[in-house]
Amino acid sequence: MTMTYPLDIDARRATEALRNGVPNRFAVAALGSWQTEAVSRFEALCGQGDAGPRGMMVRGDFGTGKSHLLMLLRERARSMGYATAMVVVSKELPLGNPSRLIPRILLEAELPDMPERGLPVIASRLNFNTRAYAEFFRWADQWQFGDGWWSATLALYERLRSATEVLDSIARFWAGEPALTASLVRQHLRESGLAGAHSIGKLPSAESLNWQRLTFGARLCGAVGLRGLVVFVDEIELIAQYSRLQRIKAYGMLGHLLGGAPRPELADAPLVVVGAVTRDFDEAVLVAKGDADEAPGVARQKYGEQAAEAVSAAISAIRGSVPLTAPTNETIEQLLHKVTVLYHQAYPDWTPTRPQTPELHSTTTVRSVIRRWITDWDLRRYYGTSGEIVETDIGATRTEEDEELAGDEE
Repeated sequence: MTMTYPLDIDARRATEALRNGVPNRFAVAALGSWQTEAVSRFEALCGQGDAGPRGMMVRGDFGTGKSHLLMLLRERARSMGYATAMVVVSKELPLGNPSRLIPRILLEAELPDMPERGLPVIASRLNFNTRAYAEFFRWADQWQFGDGWWSATLALYERLRSATEVLDSIARFWAGEPALTASLVRQHLRESGLAGAHSIGKLPSAESLNWQRLTFGARLCGAVGLRGLVVFVDEIELIAQYSRLQRIKAYGMLGHLLGGAPRPELADAPLVVVGAVTRDFDEAVLVAKGDADEAPGVARQKYGEQAAEAVSAAISAIRGSVPLTAPTNETIEQLLHKVTVLYHQAYPDWTPTRPQTPELHSTTTVRSVIRRWITDWDLRRYYGTSGEIVETDIGATRTEEDEELAGDEE
């Protein structure tokens, strides 16, 4: 008689992610994290409530679990009542450009209980009869920034509930798209009978407008019943390949986001930001390229005192980042037990035996160890025997300037 076993879909999803070396929420839930210092510090930041922008940095080598930790912290943030957004610095998403980074953050923002992402989706959850919304509207109406745009568009969003096209344009404007013009907003205000209560001035500059959007988006998350917005920024080490002025802009952006030298537009934002960088970034970039000593001065000369303070704050945050601790033999044993249980749940008709654990060195990554275990079990499950498993070293942070990352440095 053939025995059949129920398939644990979540366990299969987690195993597939670990097999590929790319964590997902199912793998994070199954394995947890031994990075207790980073988790404790993060939970303390989230516990401060509506205290304005604040943040932290973590650092670790490739494959040591930075992405895994960020995903675990994301789940913690959700459980603590925050909306979350995860962005990865890349050639397409430069860190130093708020007009590109902030709309991406708002595009990636999601509620704990919704599979869809984006500020327009979150806005659709607004309940105009709640105390949280009333407080949000009162804040927007009294906010010193935006010259009336935020309260006016919010009033229109509340009044024009059946005009789906207009609501979509307003929500997309909030999220960073050029979906509204002043003449169009004034027309809607007149037609809806709101012109006497709300007026708008000239649209703010693109840079200021995007910082305002980030604060408005975080406050909107509070209006739907959450505590604010937590943003995770991964692979910050890519800025090592920027030109000097591009790196200075990136440091400035990071300093503002982490709260070390916040933009005035961010003062009211219930915002927590966590950045991840490689362990060698300090030596390879801040020291070797002279950024620690020279970048604040260049920023002051070219962009002003506020920019210099933000650059200094970012450099201090990077140097004070929480280091990811290397796994101990005890940690590896605990992980082996968890991964063994997980693999058996994913493939219940086959029982994994204890695999050979490679000798731990300073360069041994947790990702490579887990992948070896799963690959060994895959080979035994399919072929009844194991084979030689070879891991490829990804290498250290690249610090050569990349022309493909070049942009307007002025």
